[in-house]
This record gives sequence, C-alpha cells and structure tokens, in this order.
Amino acid sequence: MSKKIKFAMDSRAIRTKNRVKKSLEGNFQYHHLALSRSKKFLRKHDSERLPMFVLYVDLIGSTKMSSDLSPDTLNVIIRTFSQEMAYVIEDFGGFVLKFVGDAVLAYFFDKENTDKKAEDVIECAKTMCNVIDNTINPILEEEGFPKIQIKVTIDFGDCSIVRYGADKFRSHIDIIGLTLNLAAKMQNYSQPNQIIIGKSIFTKLSSRTKKSFKKIKTDKKRWIFHQAKTKKPYSIYHNI
Repeated sequence: MSKKIKFAMDSRAIRTKNRVKKSLEGNFQYHHLALSRSKKFLRKHDSERLPMFVLYVDLIGSTKMSSDLSPDTLNVIIRTFSQEMAYVIEDFGGFVLKFVGDAVLAYFFDKENTDKKAEDVIECAKTMCNVIDNTINPILEEEGFPKIQIKVTIDFGDCSIVRYGADKFRSHIDIIGLTLNLAAKMQNYSQPNQIIIGKSIFTKLSSRTKKSFKKIKTDKKRWIFHQAKTKKPYSIYHNI
C-alpha cells in the first residue's frame, strides 16, 4: 500500500469517526448534497442511455432492529449508515441515486475508461465494508448500540435516464434498466459483508482483481437471468 493511499484511508477514518460520534451524541446533523449532485447530472443527460455501474449497499437485519430498538435509535443508525455510505460513494466519483429504506443505490459513469472505473467501483465496495467494520462498528459498540453488517452488489450495463413529467427542472428523474434489476436481485445471494458482482463488470477487471472473486453456483429456479447473446445463465461472483 502506498503512503498516499494509506494517508487517504487514515484521513477518511478520522473524518468518519468525528461525524459518527457527533451524530450519535446528537451534536451533528448530516447535510449531504449527494442527491442534488445526482439530479444535476441526470438532468444534464435527460432521456439518454448511458453505460453505468450500479451499486446497491444494503443494511442487514434492519427489520429485527426495528422491533428491538427504539424509533430514535433506529433512526440514528440508519441515518448514520446511509450518509456515511454516501460519503464513500462520492469519494470514488459516484453518484447517490436514492436512499431506499435501509439501502443506498448508487451509480458510476466514465465514458472514456470503463475498465479503470470498474476497479474504482470495486475499491468503493471494499472501502464500504472497511468503514463499517473498522470505523462505525467500534463506535456503535462503544456507545452501547448494536453493530451493523452490510452486503454490496454491483453490475454494469446500459441504463436509461427517464424524466417523469414535462417540467425539465422540477419533474422527478430516475434511472431504469436491467442493470439495476440485476444488482438488486444479487442481494438474494449475498452474505454479510460480502461483495457480489455481475459478469459484465467482472470481465472489465484486471487479472489480479479477478483472482479475488469466485463464481457463484446459481440455482436455475432462483436465478433466471441470461446473457443476451448466448442465452447462457448470467454469471455472478463473490469476493473471497
């Protein structure tokens, strides 16, 4: 690991610790502009179809937490998780599409170099797991809160940007496409603190990075997705 990368990781950890501690104490309010930045990008590319990496990061066990914890405690944990994941996403050049209950949906776009961006997205996912395990959870445990776990799924493909309404500046704008659907469905195969990726992103990775992933044996009844050209089952991989 280079000194530059280590310094960036240490700096991120310090900033995260400060925000999380203050948030749990009620002395810090997140004012993240991630959604505004995302909407600005999408409106710029209104009605276009773009090649994107789509990432889901999901908080595991939130249903149980909702019955075990007070509403205030649950709110603090979900808010801290979602906002800190948003910071990581933006650190790696991504956009936060939306916060969906106990999950964060993000996308990454690089028209010029999708292979390099593929590596960046994988590093983003690894950083998310690292932030949860080594920064957020120790603080939660120290303050008497339950530790949390996540699962991350990623895929790559063409996504359509759709505006729901005539007003170019105020109408809701979103992304649709098979890539989002696949990334969401992969969650069913993911284990705690695991990263799962689709073949479309796997093929873009370096040989070294590919070695850190293993193909998942999917059930034909549960996993019904196929590659468009060959009609073979669409392969997915988990980190090892």
